[in-house]
Amino acid sequence: MTCSCQNKNRETHEVVTEAGKVVFSSSSKPTATAVSKRYPNSEVRTKSKAGAQAAPK
Repeated sequence: MTCSCQNKNRETHEVVTEAGKVVFSSSSKPTATAVSKRYPNSEVRTKSKAGAQAAPK
C-alpha cells in the first residue's frame, strides 16, 4: 500500500468557462490547457489541495 502523504501538496488545474463553471479538472497542467482550447474564452486556474499549506512569504 502506498503512502497517501505524497498527494497532499499536489495542485489541481481546473478549466473554467466564461460563465464560471468548472468543466474539467486534472493534476496535469498540459492536459487542462489542451481541454481549455475546446471552450471559447475559458481559463485554466490552479487550485491547491485541501491538505496543502501555503508557502511562507
